[in-house]
Amino acid sequence: MRTGTASMASSDGTSQVALLHHISSIVSSDLSLEKMLQELISLTVETTHCDACLVYLVDRATNDVVLRASQLPHAAEIGNIRLKMGEGITGWVAQHRSVVALSSKASADARFKNFQTLPEDTFDAFLSVPLVSGGDLIGVINVHHRAAHAHSPEEVALVSFIGEQMGGAIAKSRLEERSETAVKRMEALAAVAQTISAESYLDRILQAISEMMAETLDSPICSIMLIDEDRRELVISAARCSSPEYLHKMPLKIEDSLIGRVVREGRPLIVPNVLAEKQYRYPELARKTGLASLLSVPLFAREKVIGTINLYTREQRAFTEDEIGFVKVVAGQAAIAIENARLMSETLEMKRTLEARKLVERAKGILQQKYSLTEEEAYLRLRNESRRLRRPMRDLAEAVILADELNRKRGTDGLAAGLAE
Repeated sequence: MRTGTASMASSDGTSQVALLHHISSIVSSDLSLEKMLQELISLTVETTHCDACLVYLVDRATNDVVLRASQLPHAAEIGNIRLKMGEGITGWVAQHRSVVALSSKASADARFKNFQTLPEDTFDAFLSVPLVSGGDLIGVINVHHRAAHAHSPEEVALVSFIGEQMGGAIAKSRLEERSETAVKRMEALAAVAQTISAESYLDRILQAISEMMAETLDSPICSIMLIDEDRRELVISAARCSSPEYLHKMPLKIEDSLIGRVVREGRPLIVPNVLAEKQYRYPELARKTGLASLLSVPLFAREKVIGTINLYTREQRAFTEDEIGFVKVVAGQAAIAIENARLMSETLEMKRTLEARKLVERAKGILQQKYSLTEEEAYLRLRNESRRLRRPMRDLAEAVILADELNRKRGTDGLAAGLAE
């Protein structure tokens, strides 16, 4: 695929056309963003004869530039090395959208920031070019040479050209990714709404919601915790989790726990790394399960927090406003389902209470008539017998009514038998 690409850096028109076609074939392919970046990095290495190439992309949530791809293997560093705008040469290039070309002793530059885990930082020559698409900063591409190297105007122009194409490809990929994510979230919301309307059992509804949320946001653990008002604790009511141990977590005290803060303050909580939080109650479980970031959103019912929905990630993650807004919408639907279930439960309880009262009234009437008792005496007899037998008054009332119906039936049967004779 790349035979002869090393000569593309020349000013020859044929080579430039070949380079353009090569870049276009990569950009227009159906490769994932990661594979596309690797292809473009390989092309940059071949055309510039550099010893290393790294690509940093802008994280829109934090406005940091984050290492996303490298020609040398950096599994532990990809996604974890971050620079603020203006920090280091890379951050300076991102902030000013200007090229920096250092032919030797790059680390001596006042703007240089060293990362001990990046051997590229020990290389002598350094070329850094911004990735821009449609006026928007996408990231930065860095080209390193081990020995001193004078960057010719043609080489700078070449890397800038590759950077422009790379920036456009990344912008296009991100737009498609956002569209797919939006569709996925809309489907999840529709599924949640359908579950709420179809299911009559609260535990099934909450379990379905936690599973859909975990799937949609690629979360290893998603839990829904509800408040126990008497104990002032948060208790797990449903969870989709990769670790069975999570389901056996003890309830969390609202007053002194990390997630309890969501209840106390009534607003979402984002924790970049739960292991770095002293208030997090289960660091050993998080370490064993491999949990990093946490997003916890309150469940509101009639302007009162009744619980939380909690999502964990395996890698440190800056949740976007879109993600937080999506979880808020789902939390609202979950709260409605919980409130409807509670109202239904209260309605059924009121109905049972009313039915029990009617049965007791009927039993009292039978006892009054049979034993010539006052209403109060009949009630006290039922109550005392209920206490003695340790059975609800409703059960005793039903027994009195049933016995009376049997006696009436026997009397009717006896009368019928006498008439038959």
